[in-house]
Amino acid sequence: MSPFDLLKNFNINSLKEKADEMKSKIETYEVTGEAGGGFVKVKINGKFNILDIAYENNKYITEDLETFKDLIICAQNDACEKMKNKIQNDFGSSLGDFSSILGK
Repeated sequence: MSPFDLLKNFNINSLKEKADEMKSKIETYEVTGEAGGGFVKVKINGKFNILDIAYENNKYITEDLETFKDLIICAQNDACEKMKNKIQNDFGSSLGDFSSILGK
């Protein structure tokens, strides 16, 4: 079978429908990343947008803002990694070679 025979049977519309279904499902996902042993939590959605930042209110916030900012960044990075893993676990077999987009 030649590559041209494969292309004859290729249905771009079904591929687009499957991609649209995956996108719709991923957009509903929510995960929470943590840093500092749960001191800071960042919740993101499937579009990797921040939905919420939660933190324990204590003296570190006013005394060491640099560390607090670092914890927020770390929690965001943790949330992004969790989202990538969730997408990979749910759609890994469907993504095939496209999984490299997620950094896997």
